[in-house]
Amino acid sequence: MGKFTNILLCTDLDDTLLTDDKRVSEENRRAIEYFKSEGGLFTFATGRVPKGARPVLEQVQPNAPMVCFNGAGIYDVKKQQLVWTAELDAEAVEVVEYVDKTFPFTGIEICTEREIYFCKMNHLVQKHKELEHFPDNDCDYHDVPLPWTKVLFIQEEKYVPQVREVLLSSPFAEKYEFIQSSPHYYELLPKGASKGAGLLELAKLLKIPQERIIAIGDNENDLSLINDAGVGVAVKNAVPEVLEAADYITVDNNSSAISAVISAISRGGITI
Repeated sequence: MGKFTNILLCTDLDDTLLTDDKRVSEENRRAIEYFKSEGGLFTFATGRVPKGARPVLEQVQPNAPMVCFNGAGIYDVKKQQLVWTAELDAEAVEVVEYVDKTFPFTGIEICTEREIYFCKMNHLVQKHKELEHFPDNDCDYHDVPLPWTKVLFIQEEKYVPQVREVLLSSPFAEKYEFIQSSPHYYELLPKGASKGAGLLELAKLLKIPQERIIAIGDNENDLSLINDAGVGVAVKNAVPEVLEAADYITVDNNSSAISAVISAISRGGITI
């Protein structure tokens, strides 16, 4: 029995665990290894697909399955397979058609369990593709095989409020979830899907009670993660909604926030 036994620590990746230049600091790596060595369960909750998380997995390894697709999937890193998913229904193509027609400047990516399809290019989609080293996989969205896990609508930051307003006032808002996951990304998810819901599904699989979960995040798509954990922690650089919802606020993502949280748990500054 270690000092962190039966504690599940779950962190967002971008702008939380990762520095601005997409690194895991040495302080964070050491702290995570210490946390695991003392019986703790450590993992990620990310909007990324499993392929997109590979560069992070080369820097630090979770010892519990990770929540991915913004909560629409749980991926076992050791077995390299999804152990739970939520899926969009076939009518989700109508949302994509609507966005494509209404916002011609918006890039479109569709994610399935195994692949990412690039259905409408703009310079931000191209940048995402190159940054994550994704292979060419261009495809008309009508031809992307079912089931879909999520859809990304990608545009300049200034247009995201417009896309949000139109979709949330449309009939689609009753049938699907929509969430902003970065300054440029607005996402379509299955109804009920969120990082928080995915985290609670993971806790069931691991038989960890909700009150023994500590979650860390920064962006709008982390709000459910913060609210559904036993203890929610915001990094200092988090958006105002997350800072307000959090039980604790730690240092920013460039100051080894995960290490700071683990240290706070160890010394009793964060209690569960």
